[in-house]
Amino acid sequence: METFGTLVFLNGQPFLELEIGELVQLNNSFTVEDLNGQPIILDDKYAGQQIVIRKAVA
Repeated sequence: METFGTLVFLNGQPFLELEIGELVQLNNSFTVEDLNGQPIILDDKYAGQQIVIRKAVA
């Protein structure tokens, strides 16, 4: 599964904000990448930028 959205931080916790306004809390079970496919670390440096998350689906 691959999902695009904007990285936001609320109370220090990372979330993916979807186009419809829904927030998905991010944790270590997700692979987080920039739009070029490069893995990124969840920190304020990427806040407000478009990112991609991937999660393995069983």
